[in-house]
Amino acid sequence: MKIRQHPRMRDIIIGDEVYSFPQQLFACVEEVFPAAVCVRVGILSVNGHLEMIHSPQLWRADDIENLSVCRYCGSRDNVQVEHGTGIPFRVCSHCRRTPVEDRRSSHGYDGPDW
Repeated sequence: MKIRQHPRMRDIIIGDEVYSFPQQLFACVEEVFPAAVCVRVGILSVNGHLEMIHSPQLWRADDIENLSVCRYCGSRDNVQVEHGTGIPFRVCSHCRRTPVEDRRSSHGYDGPDW
């Protein structure tokens, strides 16, 4: 049986910033798997004394958005934060100059698939 890679995982590399929709958390990718990423999330522990613990978590590909690439074309070149969404999605300089309707049609983007 061959393991197939989830389509969202093809552009994710170690060190990328990802956002988890269900947990509403941002984290840095530590390891990449065919259908998930491993991240370390800082958790405040109050067992006896206050302590910050970095807990590894496995996030499913369906539940995350890669924030290190352009939201529309997947480019890593000249990406800048797109303001106004509440989530720091990034857009490359080429897509920033293109009207929103054209971005969606030219890159096959038809909105989030979650």
